[in-house]
Amino acid sequence: MRFLIFICLFFLMGCNSTVTKKSSAKVATEVSENLQTVAVEVSIKGMTCTGCEQTIQSGISSLKGVKQVKANFKNGKAFVEFLPDVADTVQMKEKIVASGYSVAAIKSISLDSLRAKL
Repeated sequence: MRFLIFICLFFLMGCNSTVTKKSSAKVATEVSENLQTVAVEVSIKGMTCTGCEQTIQSGISSLKGVKQVKANFKNGKAFVEFLPDVADTVQMKEKIVASGYSVAAIKSISLDSLRAKL
């Protein structure tokens, strides 16, 4: 009987509400991050192939705060979603230039426009 009580208490302790609180906190963090994200379109000179796209994407995505990147050599653009409190366009430009390309322009775009291009 004592063993059964011990197992029931152990089970109840494992099913406490801290899991729910952690999940709620995680969701709240994700929602606040989505509200703070910014999207930019980067015009890049020198991309000629899919390897160039991969180089740009891996360089920019290595920056902390970058959520997603999509480069396209055909139109010479990269589309980036990032957290402006963590990453900035100066860091992105430095990564692109360090990879051997040049940046012609960087302009802000809406998140809806970005997601349509990804």
